[in-house]
Amino acid sequence: MSSRLILYIRKNDPAGKQAREWSDALQAEFPHLLDLRDVDTRPDWKEAFGAIAPVAELDGRRLAVPITQVELKSALALGKAIGQYRKETHVPKPIQALSNSADRMAMWFSRHWLAAFNGFIAVYLGLALLAPVLLKLGAARPASWIYTIYSYSCHQLGYRSFYLFGEALVIPRDEFVAVTGIDPNDLWAARAFTGNSSLGYKIALCQRDVAIYSLILLGGIAFHFLRGKIKPLHWTLWLLLGVFPMGLDGGTQLLSYLPFLDFPLRESTPLLRVITGSLFGLTSVWFAYPYVQESMDEDLAGKPSGRA
Repeated sequence: MSSRLILYIRKNDPAGKQAREWSDALQAEFPHLLDLRDVDTRPDWKEAFGAIAPVAELDGRRLAVPITQVELKSALALGKAIGQYRKETHVPKPIQALSNSADRMAMWFSRHWLAAFNGFIAVYLGLALLAPVLLKLGAARPASWIYTIYSYSCHQLGYRSFYLFGEALVIPRDEFVAVTGIDPNDLWAARAFTGNSSLGYKIALCQRDVAIYSLILLGGIAFHFLRGKIKPLHWTLWLLLGVFPMGLDGGTQLLSYLPFLDFPLRESTPLLRVITGSLFGLTSVWFAYPYVQESMDEDLAGKPSGRA
């Protein structure tokens, strides 16, 4: 297997052109894959290598800067010897194939992680929206499967959910018993209620969760166009803008319904649930996704992560 030589260069830089010529001259004696990277095309490369380019990496190992023809030849010779040794060792072919497949999968995910994340969130949110559509079409059994699966991750209370195809988008808690005949304090019955033809059919996620995952999806789509251009949100701002408002709204609502605590009864509103859920979803993307991108870039560049 040929060694992989990465050259980080600057366009029209004589030193970078010379490094490439050395690589071409050594190709016949030491076959290798050459990966040329213009540091001015990506902000992270420009920041890391702009002042010291050209920089060479061979099979994940950084060569000394500035690079010399002697060192490049020595590194390629060592890479060829290591490759020959690996070729001659008796590693079972299934293990080799498994290792190669795992490497390819890891490289694919490093390049396409954002699409994978966005796709997963889109499917997760889409299935929750599909459940009321299926009920509207009379497909009760597949709809019940979705409600059952999502019940493990969401409370699905009928008075804290959105409804489709009905008279109103929401059913407030103080009106729930009048329109459904179900006591809102009967949590199991309130969870099990999925709607009817007049009231509409319940989305399989609560109002806050719909807002959270919608903004995670929209934030992920926006990050596709902004990655490399924005810095991660500081963790204190994430706690202040994303976690605290949702915790305050949901926490005080929960505490007010606990019988052994003397808190005044408080029911949040659909608007507050949507606002706090949206803030949490958006700030979570802003906080986490730039770090994920940095980690994936390091994997693709063959550099070890500087974080523990």
